[in-house]
Amino acid sequence: MINFSSEQMSTFLVSFALGLTLSASIILSLTALGYLVIIWYRHRDREKNSIDSTLLQVLLPRDNEIKIDAAEQLFSSLAGLRKSGKLSFLKVQPHIAFEIVGMPQDIRFYVNTLNKYRDLVEKQINGAYPDAEIKAVNLKNRKNDYTFGNEYNIFSEQGKVAFKSLRLKTSDYMPIKVFKDLPTDPLSSLTSVLAKMTEGEGAAIQILVEPADSKWKKNGRNYITHTKKAEANPETAKYSADPKELEGIENKIGKPGFNTVIRVVVSSSTVEAAEAHLSNIVNAFTQFTGANSFTKNKHMLKGLFMTDFIYRYMPMRGQTSVLSSEELATIFHFPNKSVQTPHIFWLNSKRAPAPAQIPESGLFLGMSTFRGLSKNVFM
Repeated sequence: MINFSSEQMSTFLVSFALGLTLSASIILSLTALGYLVIIWYRHRDREKNSIDSTLLQVLLPRDNEIKIDAAEQLFSSLAGLRKSGKLSFLKVQPHIAFEIVGMPQDIRFYVNTLNKYRDLVEKQINGAYPDAEIKAVNLKNRKNDYTFGNEYNIFSEQGKVAFKSLRLKTSDYMPIKVFKDLPTDPLSSLTSVLAKMTEGEGAAIQILVEPADSKWKKNGRNYITHTKKAEANPETAKYSADPKELEGIENKIGKPGFNTVIRVVVSSSTVEAAEAHLSNIVNAFTQFTGANSFTKNKHMLKGLFMTDFIYRYMPMRGQTSVLSSEELATIFHFPNKSVQTPHIFWLNSKRAPAPAQIPESGLFLGMSTFRGLSKNVFM
């Protein structure tokens, strides 16, 4: 049997502890490095994807009576874009941008999508809004230099910019107020602020969504189960659980969910004016306060935020929340006649497809285009 002196034993224990610490540090470093590599790999093509996309302008007739439920139908249909499989964690989920843009005496609604999903997105929009006219933004429909190439432009050379992004304040499964809980169309409040843009000003509300996984739903079910068990036990019951809150959670987790980031950007001639408009737009989101509410994200670098806004990048990590299809429809939907905000760009005339029974030859009159399908018209 080998006998160790106390000094040798002490030296051994110190060396052993140092070895464990070094091993743990190496493992943690490799884990962190692996995590960063995965994030880089998932997002390596995001600039390419941003360029390979189309900005669509969506217009509806002023007298349309389509309810907000139609937007919920639209968002629910987009949940099917989610990629699944064993290696899905190495891929980014396809995201779509829904935007409301305010210029002087001009408010427009846009949807930005990858070109490979454009046909699907247009069909889903037309399915929910049959009278909608959808057209790609280009030089032909520019207005007062507010369109730059195939993009709108809210900025000016001497303009000052203010910005914020919003996320849910508490757990993703906690619901905000939805349109069924609100006395008026929430779009009225948002567009009323955008209608106040004056010469040299512009503002955009950008909502990026991508289909979420089911973890948030599992957390919601666990919360409901734990709360009901605690309330059923006389020894642990606090009788503080709100039945309406639990009902709201059950309603939310029963619908498709989307990882969501909400960005607000304002440009004006002075910093004070830009900040004032920004504050008014952000305050308009307080109307959705219920069991959950929106809070502001912190952004240290202005340049990175503006890059993410212009390229419509989803955050690589954090700063997103899960909103249900119903919650998204509450915040973003196309206006109907109940929205009386001035300066909304409406569709002045309805389009119809070319008649089915027309000659296939003869005097060429032109080309009829309806919902992306073109047909030569002869007489």
